[in-house]
Amino acid sequence: TEHEHECHNALREAYEHEDYYKGALYGMQSTAVLQEMYCKTLWSQLAAQEDKKLARKQEKLVGDGLLRLLTGDEFYCSVVDHNNAADAEVAAHESRRQERDEQASLMKAWKEE
Repeated sequence: TEHEHECHNALREAYEHEDYYKGALYGMQSTAVLQEMYCKTLWSQLAAQEDKKLARKQEKLVGDGLLRLLTGDEFYCSVVDHNNAADAEVAAHESRRQERDEQASLMKAWKEE
């Protein structure tokens, strides 16, 4: 009948509107997910940049222009700590280089097989 036909058309239109709004919702959700991923990337880059600046400031023992008693206990301890940190950094760099070399040799052997 005519009434059933109108009801079917109205139902079809309602489904079309629902599909449209679902698509829009999925689009907004995907945008939010991508923005969150981008923000996490920026946050990690910013944190690394701040750590690098902090490490650079910690490298200088006498960088503030103030006078120091170079034989004082506090300055001597800071020199010892600085030397220990530098030695640890060199050791870490060397271990990373060795791991990289080992990985490269393993990859070379794997590719030859």
